[in-house]
Amino acid sequence: MKRTIKSVLACALLAASMSACSGVAPAANNEKTVTFATVPGFDDTVAVTGLWQVLLDEKGYNVQTRSVDLAAGFSGIARGDLDGYLNTWLPSTHATYVDKYKDDLDVVKDNGPFFDKNQLVLAVPESVPEKTITDVAQHADKYDSKIIGIEAGSGLMKLLPDVLAKYSATDKLKIVEGSTPAALAALKSGVNSKKPVVVALWKPHWAYASMPIKALEDDAKGWPGPDGSYVVLSKAFAQKQPEIRGWMSKSKLTEKQYSTLMLAVSEAKDPIAGAKTWLAQPANREAVDAWFK
Repeated sequence: MKRTIKSVLACALLAASMSACSGVAPAANNEKTVTFATVPGFDDTVAVTGLWQVLLDEKGYNVQTRSVDLAAGFSGIARGDLDGYLNTWLPSTHATYVDKYKDDLDVVKDNGPFFDKNQLVLAVPESVPEKTITDVAQHADKYDSKIIGIEAGSGLMKLLPDVLAKYSATDKLKIVEGSTPAALAALKSGVNSKKPVVVALWKPHWAYASMPIKALEDDAKGWPGPDGSYVVLSKAFAQKQPEIRGWMSKSKLTEKQYSTLMLAVSEAKDPIAGAKTWLAQPANREAVDAWFK
């Protein structure tokens, strides 16, 4: 009997330890706990996830986030370890992940994407004379013959080699894998020093409002067309929480709303504080409240 009690206590301690190590505190009511995947450096995803953290908290939910790379995020959602990813770019950028796990995912498409003007781009300081990707490829030596990239597992980085091939620039411009913060730091340094630098980026992004940069014209149409932003949930979660799914299916953001949300989050101490600042604007609050009617 003593041995049985000790075994039960040991198991309880082990379970508590595992919860603590996971970085996600156990909730008192699991039906009210939601866990979304976020990717470090994906500023648009961080911003929109912060917004939903605030909105769902107002509805009585305990919203947690798990920082993962994109591949681990989608596999976790498919297994049911995570409940969703709130900024899936389709039909192109994240299609590989969605297609791989499609049987276990619910892509919320009832009312189309919540934003429909996502673009993958190469960005340079406004001061450089080059305006197109062809221009940069022809003057690659000015840019140290390299493109500063973002996270290796991102859809953008998976597509970029094909873009360079389209411009016959594979041997002219080397792709340097890195992170979004590193790419933005390189871009800022180029702006301040007036030195040519080209980085992988996307639109919309708060960087366009914070420093003088421009997206290169895709004159040979190397990038896919604009993607829409969709919420992707695990099928199990969507069935268990149809109310949340319904709210998310009604969400819509204009380019101005999305850009200002990202800027507010980038300037705040954390995404929740930035989202609250953005929601303090009456027009933004009115627009978001419509999702819940």
